[in-house]
Amino acid sequence: MIYQLHNESLSIRVSTAGAELQSIYSRKLDREYLWQAAPEAWGNHSLLLFPATGRISRSRVFVRGKEYPLPMHGFAKDMDFTLVKQTDQILVLELTDTEETLRMFPYPFSLQVEFSLKGDTVFQRFSVRNTGPGDMFFSLGAHPGFYCPIVLGESAGDYLLVFDRPQTVDKIILEPHTRLCTTAREPMLKDSSELPLFEGFFNGGPILSEGYDADWIEIRSRKSGHRIRIGIKDFPYITFWGVAHQMSLICIEPWCGLSDFVGTDHIWEKKPAGNRLSPGTVFYRELFFQPGRQTEVTTGR
Repeated sequence: MIYQLHNESLSIRVSTAGAELQSIYSRKLDREYLWQAAPEAWGNHSLLLFPATGRISRSRVFVRGKEYPLPMHGFAKDMDFTLVKQTDQILVLELTDTEETLRMFPYPFSLQVEFSLKGDTVFQRFSVRNTGPGDMFFSLGAHPGFYCPIVLGESAGDYLLVFDRPQTVDKIILEPHTRLCTTAREPMLKDSSELPLFEGFFNGGPILSEGYDADWIEIRSRKSGHRIRIGIKDFPYITFWGVAHQMSLICIEPWCGLSDFVGTDHIWEKKPAGNRLSPGTVFYRELFFQPGRQTEVTTGR
């Protein structure tokens, strides 16, 4: 089922399949900003990652000493959510544990995703509730893709990633082939708020990075001024992903969690960067998406 929300500035579409945001359309600028699932590059729009973010070594984990199969990025993206609430400006979808989820993730839970519009901004709020009797361990993330270049005729070299304030962050070095995390790091930004893009930015594959302390990140054209701002507050990790050689999209993935590390013992409760939730408590995170256009185009550094 596809639901729509709109106001004077924006129109969005959301599917109950995976609670996937499928469109962010600026009515003011007459432009779509969310990637439209072209299969030759990437066949999705904006995946919800739960209860895992990234790769699971050998697609298996141990929870309380028992082995469970768990796929990359978890299972929420493959599940049908239930409608909880719908108004002109708010949509709430929910996923709860079932026999199927308990075979992969032995915790009772409720995951609600709320979409709302306010002016020229889309808000996406996640609420994870532990409905079981013991502590629950999980990761949560988002995997939205955006057109880049936003404007046809521009190239990746016309674009910057811009943060609201200077960041000092590291790139996590991945093991070739498996793309599991290693303990090695490489500087990515040092006290800077701008990261230039270029064709071939993703020739080395996905880029996992850590150490963020930012409220938002923005994909911005230095040429036309078109941009989309993504709220990332309280997400300490970001994965960047897109196609190699000639850029057509960029996925900016805020994560509360990481892929497995090389040499993992697969014990879920000990997974680095995981989150622990006590019985009856709720874990909240919120993203926002704000398309627009700069009236004064930047030239970059």
